[in-house]
Amino acid sequence: MALAHQSHQAKLLMTLPGVAHGVAMSLLAALGDTSRFKDGDHAASYLGLVPVTRQSGGTCYHGPITKTGCPQTRAILIQAAQHAASHPGPIGAFFRRLRKRKSHNVAVVAVARKLVTIAFLMLKNDEPYRYAKPDTVRAKLSAVRRKAGASAPKKAGKSAASAEPIAGRLNATYRRSALPAAKNPEQWSAGEHRALAAAGVAAFAHEVHAEPVKRPRARPKAKTKS
Repeated sequence: MALAHQSHQAKLLMTLPGVAHGVAMSLLAALGDTSRFKDGDHAASYLGLVPVTRQSGGTCYHGPITKTGCPQTRAILIQAAQHAASHPGPIGAFFRRLRKRKSHNVAVVAVARKLVTIAFLMLKNDEPYRYAKPDTVRAKLSAVRRKAGASAPKKAGKSAASAEPIAGRLNATYRRSALPAAKNPEQWSAGEHRALAAAGVAAFAHEVHAEPVKRPRARPKAKTKS
């Protein structure tokens, strides 16, 4: 727990759906220096999450995954993928779309591979997950902080908040955990907007970046004379 709390990269990875501190630390240990990988697909291949490919003449055969690399890391990534499959964002939508034409196990392995490719980009760009659920991320990071025996972060004053405005519930959560901000909808490319709309998760993606709704304080009831 203490190592995960002290690791900036581990906390970055914990913003991914289904990824807790154990998954994050195992993935970091297995990959090592991520700059040695050309892209996320090469990182997934290193962990044995890509299918075996055999080609003979004009026929190309794709078999089961290669299962190279660290088996423990691959196993916990599969477990993380099963949790991420129910996420209302793009990762969950990817699983549900694939599940319509593939078996459950195949879809889960595909989600595990996608988690690795996304994690690679997050580590490379030093950016947390853009479509995370703020409450879930806050709970995961707070649990690690408490079990590591660290004190809660101090609330920034008005001057600090005005000097560094960060809009949206998700980025407010990241700021409280000393994480960089994720790109908000105004910074997304047109292709990203189209992909989210095609997956049917555009509303959710915008919702997590929306400003929190401030509810008016309930006025105390006036005491009635008996």
